[in-house]
Amino acid sequence: MFDSIEIAELQAKVRIRVIDDDEDFLKSLGLLLEMTGWTVRTYKSAKEFLSDENFSTPGCILLDLRMPEMTGLELQRNLIAQNKNNLPIIFLTGHGDVDSAVYTLKNGAFDFLQKPTNPLLLNKVVAEASQKSLSTQPKNSQRKEEYARYRSLTPREKEIFKLAADGKTNKEISSLLNIALPTVKMHRGNAFDKLNVHSSVEALKLYDSLGLGEKEDD
Repeated sequence: MFDSIEIAELQAKVRIRVIDDDEDFLKSLGLLLEMTGWTVRTYKSAKEFLSDENFSTPGCILLDLRMPEMTGLELQRNLIAQNKNNLPIIFLTGHGDVDSAVYTLKNGAFDFLQKPTNPLLLNKVVAEASQKSLSTQPKNSQRKEEYARYRSLTPREKEIFKLAADGKTNKEISSLLNIALPTVKMHRGNAFDKLNVHSSVEALKLYDSLGLGEKEDD
């Protein structure tokens, strides 16, 4: 089991992908996961997922079994064939049966749950799958992705991010840079969102892990 601190640290590093053609269920499940603290992306079809997802951020996939055009099983096979099966798949369906469950698990699915699923059980399985994804992700791949996200910041966002990582409050940053407090909040929020950090402590950890304190090339 995870404690609250471990869950919070895990949630800061991963993304949950939910794929389901039932738009009402997709919306409600996405909202449930977000209220629990997860970062979520939702897709109405397997094809939309394949066209939009870059697979770089660790996490897991919550996948409906029966969908038009491309089923969950077909998406699973597609990801395996393209060597993009680095995200654990949790099948979540109202049409499950024993044969389907056995088949998906034999082909590498992390788990198979039926709708409606107990929220506590769902959160537990999502956490376990996400932890597996995070622990098996190559360190250098993760570092490259984090640095690429840092480089996507504007010069002002980088400046405010560094000060936030140093523990400066928004008011202190506003005074130091002689800019309006709402402007500081906007740039800080943008930088934190892009870098997937949620506090000055997390910002400092990322800043140090990327070696940004030693040199800046921008």
